[in-house]
Amino acid sequence: MRKLFAGSVLAAIALSLPAIAQAQRRAAASVGSTHEFGLDLSVAYVSPNTDGVDGGIALLTPVDIRYGFVPRSGKMMWEPRVGLNFNTVGGQTRYVITPQLNMLYSNSPGGHRRGMYFSGGAGLVLGDPNGTASGTAVKLEGGIGWRKPYGTGGAWRYELGIQYVSSSDELAVAGLADYIAIRGRLGISLWH
Repeated sequence: MRKLFAGSVLAAIALSLPAIAQAQRRAAASVGSTHEFGLDLSVAYVSPNTDGVDGGIALLTPVDIRYGFVPRSGKMMWEPRVGLNFNTVGGQTRYVITPQLNMLYSNSPGGHRRGMYFSGGAGLVLGDPNGTASGTAVKLEGGIGWRKPYGTGGAWRYELGIQYVSSSDELAVAGLADYIAIRGRLGISLWH
């Protein structure tokens, strides 16, 4: 009798395992992604605060890499990002690194997967633009953006905003500090 009962219990467990696994898969899918990885390209109209220098179009931090922490609930999302410009043309090494932290506020029922959002952030502009002296400036920015989903694991991001970079004598020589810019970003996001 014990063997029959043990065999019945073992058969019941074996038959219910696929249903349990399917339920776990559905629960995990409904929780959603916890991270957003993305790349952005930026273009801006820059108005320098330097005498005798006219404004113009610039590629600011041409490629930004960002890693967002998608909340389980709520509308705020934190997003660290970093941009890098590196150049060794002419025998001198020149670089600009721009680490920053942005906060995104979702203004749509789609949460952080689709629709409109507001963004604001602060960061640093660290660099050695002429190969001889390094400098640091503070960067503040804000904007409004939209996510347009594609497939099941990503979205296109479009963002318009304004950016202010504080004064730095070493960085201002190359036009990397002491300016206000109106910028646009186009990016791609992948969720994990």
